[in-house]
Amino acid sequence: MLKTIAIGILSWILVLPLSLNAQAENKYPLLDSLKQVLDANNKVKGSYCIYAKGKVVAEGSFGGPHGPWKYRVGSISKTFTAMLMLLAEDEGKINLDDTLSSWFPSIKNADRISLRMLLNHSSGIHNFTNDASFGQIMQTKQSRSAMIARFAAMESDFEPGTDFGYSNTNFVLASYILEDLYQKSIGDLLLEKLNPLAEIEGTYFFEENKKSESEVSSYFYTNDWVEMPATHPSIPLGAGGIVSSPLELCKFMRSIHVGNTTSEENKTRIQAIENYDFGIMTFPFFDKQAFGHNGGIDGFQSHASYFPQEDLAIAICLNGSQYPLNDLSLDLLSIYFGKADYKLPEFKNISLSEAELRPFIGLYKSDNFPLDISIEVKEGELFGQASGQPSFPLSATDKNVFEFKAAGIRMEFMPEDNIMNFEQGGAKIQFKR
Repeated sequence: MLKTIAIGILSWILVLPLSLNAQAENKYPLLDSLKQVLDANNKVKGSYCIYAKGKVVAEGSFGGPHGPWKYRVGSISKTFTAMLMLLAEDEGKINLDDTLSSWFPSIKNADRISLRMLLNHSSGIHNFTNDASFGQIMQTKQSRSAMIARFAAMESDFEPGTDFGYSNTNFVLASYILEDLYQKSIGDLLLEKLNPLAEIEGTYFFEENKKSESEVSSYFYTNDWVEMPATHPSIPLGAGGIVSSPLELCKFMRSIHVGNTTSEENKTRIQAIENYDFGIMTFPFFDKQAFGHNGGIDGFQSHASYFPQEDLAIAICLNGSQYPLNDLSLDLLSIYFGKADYKLPEFKNISLSEAELRPFIGLYKSDNFPLDISIEVKEGELFGQASGQPSFPLSATDKNVFEFKAAGIRMEFMPEDNIMNFEQGGAKIQFKR
């Protein structure tokens, strides 16, 4: 997922259509109950697909009718880019032990950063989308030279090969390398080389002002669904620029393990992954393990993974959410695997007046967080906004506690002490006003 601070603060971190009647007549009736709960509470817009042994076993949509919808999939693009890099290695065009200095010597430590370090985020190259200045360029076209100059000016986060640091910069650089190797755009490489191997044809790179009829926009919710602005496609490239559908993502993830997308040698390397490598991370589900990636960009959220032991792929593509993607993934998998203790989600909403919200307004800063967070009231609702990034709505779960569930954000305010305790992804940070 493109790890921006847009609707994620710490992160940039479902196709043969069925009719609504067909969706209701599936073998997993709890899926229909889940849809009813989420739709009734305006929690999710999007689609999913569950794909077992090479066949669709369940698919559907939330927030509207099911259809052949296509979504921007954010950082799942990284898996596609990594497979193109492995293909280039198989064709003898590169060796993943080659260093970055052969292409971009101006990047800090380029002579000590291998191409494989780009694919496993161990390069130490700073993530450009984490900078407050990113919000100033994200909607305007950027040339390669301007992007490389931006990357070259950044200091490294750590010495190459000594740590893990998720960085979109790694995969933008990998995209440039692929374009130089083949003298073709990353979009053409996807269509001409990778899609045929994965036996998919409706996956492509996002283009400005050129959407297919089935390609959807993204939204965030504030009393109604409001359309989100889009990052210019010249920026994310192979780090987060792909458009696809849940079915095609399922086919792609499965093809990495049992198809022709990559060589048998590479399949062995991929199935040995323990954390993150080759644009793939591992996802545990009780005693089972999947390989895949999450994604998020401009309000879109996505997940696609494959369980080798079960020959099962699952993909979720959302274009609007007030409900955590991880929770929805667990819902779908629990229903599919028939978890006896599974319960449908319940939602509680606390309504506070504008007068009750005003004590939380202010600019909050922390020495342990790179961005400031502004809190304001708009049209009777509380909103947060990180420096240089779009605002996001906060829903009250208690008098002083608010959440933005789509990004897993929780904020507890102590206005009398001018303190806000921020939680996301296991991180707990205290801000002061």
